[in-house]
Amino acid sequence: MRLARNMAAAMANSVVVVLINLIALPFYLRFLGMEAYGLIGFYATLQTVLQVLDLGLAPTVSREIAHGAEVGQQRRSASLLRTLGVVYIGVAVLIAALVALVAPWIGSHWLQARALPAETVAQAVMLMGVNLACRWPISLYHGALVGAHRLARSAATSMTINICAAITTIAVLAWGVRSIEAFFIVQAAFGLLHAIVLRVLARRAVGERDAPYDFRDLRRVWHFSAWMSGVAITGLVLSQFDKIVLSRVISLEPFAHYMLAALLVSGLQILTTPTLNTLFPKFSALIARGDGASLKYLYESATKLFATALFALAFGLVFQTQPLVTLWLGDAKVASEVAPLAAWLAIGSALNGIMYFPYSLQLAAGKPKLAFVTALGLLIVMIPVVLALAARFGALGGALGWASINALYVVVGTWLTGRKVMAFAGWSWLLRNAGVPALATFIPALLGAWICRTLAVGPWVALGIGGIAALVGIAIGVAGSFEPREFRRVLAMAFGRPTPAQ
Repeated sequence: MRLARNMAAAMANSVVVVLINLIALPFYLRFLGMEAYGLIGFYATLQTVLQVLDLGLAPTVSREIAHGAEVGQQRRSASLLRTLGVVYIGVAVLIAALVALVAPWIGSHWLQARALPAETVAQAVMLMGVNLACRWPISLYHGALVGAHRLARSAATSMTINICAAITTIAVLAWGVRSIEAFFIVQAAFGLLHAIVLRVLARRAVGERDAPYDFRDLRRVWHFSAWMSGVAITGLVLSQFDKIVLSRVISLEPFAHYMLAALLVSGLQILTTPTLNTLFPKFSALIARGDGASLKYLYESATKLFATALFALAFGLVFQTQPLVTLWLGDAKVASEVAPLAAWLAIGSALNGIMYFPYSLQLAAGKPKLAFVTALGLLIVMIPVVLALAARFGALGGALGWASINALYVVVGTWLTGRKVMAFAGWSWLLRNAGVPALATFIPALLGAWICRTLAVGPWVALGIGGIAALVGIAIGVAGSFEPREFRRVLAMAFGRPTPAQ
């Protein structure tokens, strides 16, 4: 029952976070303007880039706590969590100081602002550092709750605080101080509250609240954490390199269009992030238990369900972005600029999402080196590809680069996982468990788009047709991937009931 509950809670959190961002965006554009929203987009990129300072410790904590629960070493896990809490506070202070130091240079020389003064941009960047510092420990305590299979608690906290933060921010901008500085101050306050609440919940979930600090214990996890640090650095550069390049080579307005497209595509995280957070500790526990049969069955069955839902959502974005943005922002011109960007970003993100399964299996099997080598190879290829495409096509080039590199990732990453980790996770897994759902959802989505274009329907009707096409694709994907008896078996596993494989 816990697997299904955690997945449902995590998915609900992802839905709420995405909806908050989508609902709040028109208010931010109205009160702050497009260039200020470009600064918010830059903050999102900066936040992701600075995750390299996590050094792979958050996923390490998840794996350690999941393993500790299986082998009866909860006290050691609790000691590790307390010790890393001190490390994270130190890193938070470092982040605030580092960003404050480079803020004037970023405001004057990096960001291409036209309407906003350089001083305002520099102050906003400085407050970004404060915001990042306040939020920094969140990943540690969220990771601890993931490893303890208490994802529902983290999700409930995230939903509550994010809703309150959005309402408060909009209220301050509407009736208080209408500035980008006020935006970041409010966000920082709620980020600090989020970190404090998660700390309390994580320590309760892990138990052994009197466990000692032990910095020597860091040596035990350093090998895994060091490779995870490399994975984090290369992975984050891979995911943000297009945005970093575009923030330099194009002005803030088209960059804001790119970030709008990225925000839309982030809706795919409704599925990807909850799946990783739910299945990674489960994979770790099954490997620690030596239950290969259940691991294989869970890996393959979960892929089929995940791929069906992911590709249905992704193809909906590919073919229906323009009517969606037109209704969302009420601006057909902006929608026409955002639509092609969102289409290619959605394709790349869907391919990347499928690879969460091989990635999770690599980490659960204790082979982060393989994940690092794969990411490093992709980064070496991506740098010249994105630079060339961005120079030639601007924002569209960044989106094309993202789609191209993830297509390569699917081919290479799947082959390496099947060869080096588990034989069942190779290309046959990709073709059967991801390829069939992709084809099943693509055809109805394409047909729906053709109907909309042929009949020249309005945006509301287009979204309705797109929604029906997605549901049809899901139905075809499930029917083509599972026999009725097998589907019932998968549901039984999700709700914690015994299955033959268990």
